[in-house]
Amino acid sequence: MLKREFDAQLRKVGNSFVVTIPSSIIRRFKLKQKRFITVSIENGK
Repeated sequence: MLKREFDAQLRKVGNSFVVTIPSSIIRRFKLKQKRFITVSIENGK
């Protein structure tokens, strides 16, 4: 299983918050729109 960590800043868009995933990660994991991913959140950073 491939795993990659990166830091990202939350942005507010409308009533939601979004995280931008770098294009290098998108290519490496062959991510496509509407694909579900797992997000792990660490407190204190």
